[in-house]
Amino acid sequence: MISGHNESMDKAVHLIGLSIAEISSFMEELGEPGYRARQIFAALHHRRLRNFDEMTDLPKSLRAKLFEQSTAATLTVESRYLSTDGTRRYLMRTHDNLPVETVFIPEDRRDTICFSSQSGCPLKCDFCLTAKLGLLRTLTAGEIVEQIIVALNDAYGVGTETPRGTNLVAMGAGEPFLAFDSLMKALSIMAEPGGLHIVPNRVTVSTAGIVPRIRELATLPDRPHLAISLSAPTDDLRDKLMPINRRWPLDDLMAACKEFEASLKPGERLTFEYVMLDGVNDS
Repeated sequence: MISGHNESMDKAVHLIGLSIAEISSFMEELGEPGYRARQIFAALHHRRLRNFDEMTDLPKSLRAKLFEQSTAATLTVESRYLSTDGTRRYLMRTHDNLPVETVFIPEDRRDTICFSSQSGCPLKCDFCLTAKLGLLRTLTAGEIVEQIIVALNDAYGVGTETPRGTNLVAMGAGEPFLAFDSLMKALSIMAEPGGLHIVPNRVTVSTAGIVPRIRELATLPDRPHLAISLSAPTDDLRDKLMPINRRWPLDDLMAACKEFEASLKPGERLTFEYVMLDGVNDS
C-alpha cells in the first residue's frame, strides 16, 4: 500500500467531479430535494468551497450526510513556489499520494492555469522529465477541476471573484487525450454558468498526437482549442524524440489535423508547438 493512501476516500463520492444532474441523482439517493444539487454545485464551483462546514446555506443534517458519504476535496498542496513575476507552481498530492503538477500564470488581461491530466505520463518523450515517472494514474474529472479551484483560491482567496478571465491549458503532466473522458467531463463541468464558467473557447488542449482522439474531437460541437506538440520535421527524428510517432507517424497525424482544420468554426484554433533542442531539431 502506498503511504498516505486513504481507502475510505476511494468509496466517497467526489462531488466536484459530478455534473449538476449527477449531484441531483445523489441527492435523491440521500432523500433530499433536487434543488439542493444547484446549491451544492454553486458552493463547490462558484464559491469554490472545499469544506462542507463552510456551506452554511445547507442544513446541518444534509452536511452530516455529505460528510458521511462524499467529499468536497481530495487534493492537498504539498509545495508551492512563487516566482517574482507572480507565477505560482504547485505540487499537489491525490488521496492515494500521487503527484499532480499545476501552474498559475498571471497576465495583465487574463490568468492562465496549466493543469495536469495524468499523474506521470506513459509516452516517454525524450525531452520531458515527467516521462521518467511513467504513468502512475489517469486523473479523474474531479481531480482536474480541483486543480483549477486550488489555484484560483490561492491567488485570490476562497470565493473571491476573479478580476480577469481565466484561460486553461492542458499542458501539465500526462497526455490529455489518454485521459479523454475525464478531460471532457471536467471541461463540461467547468463551463457551467452557475460554476466556474470557463467555456471551451478559453481552453487549449495539447496532445503529442493521439490520432483517434483528434478525429473524435473534430466531431464534437463544444470543444477546446487544439495544439499539436510536433517537435520534429521527420518520422526518423520524431520516432526518437516522441515514441508515440511509431504508432501514429507524421502522415497519419497530419491527415487527422487536416480533418480537424476542416471542422474549425469561427474563433477556434489549431496550433503547432515545437520544442527547440540545440543541435537536435533546430537546423
